[in-house]
Amino acid sequence: MFLKTSPSSPSATLHYPRHFMLLAGIAAVLAAASPWRLHGPVASFGLYGALHALTVVLTLRALPSLRRRLLFIAIAASLSMLSAAVGLYGSHFIGTLPGTAGPFLLLALSSGFGAASYAVLVRRFWIAKLSRRSLVSITLGCVLATLVVLTLGILLGTIGSLWLALSWWFAFSTGLWYREAT
Repeated sequence: MFLKTSPSSPSATLHYPRHFMLLAGIAAVLAAASPWRLHGPVASFGLYGALHALTVVLTLRALPSLRRRLLFIAIAASLSMLSAAVGLYGSHFIGTLPGTAGPFLLLALSSGFGAASYAVLVRRFWIAKLSRRSLVSITLGCVLATLVVLTLGILLGTIGSLWLALSWWFAFSTGLWYREAT
């Protein structure tokens, strides 16, 4: 059918069932600890980027050197912080758009930049067989997930960086699993 390999196939780079269980566990801990917050969205997104990268590293089927794993986590955290900073910086220019167009555009751009750069990093470090098409579809999935959470947050009157990050995590990992399996 669509999938040539199952998510737990030994040919997959990550052990995906373990990866998703680990993501869900970390998400639950972060949601339970919601009153505790880092100061500033850039630091928060750095932590979220490092945590997702850690789940990737902990669920790799082949164990690379400790140096390579730590470098991946550090770069991922930096990219996540950079995407948050780009979004905050961009708010100075987009603030004049009508209604909620500004926040939607900023989050779409930040999410897209973060997803594309992180997907390239994953490709460079772990999954060289990811095609450009795969990188684009993973990026678009992350942007869509971010915009859905923003929309729900506006409708429900609550939104936070944690919910944006968690939706992004699962969108990225689902896209990665699907693209690696096809």
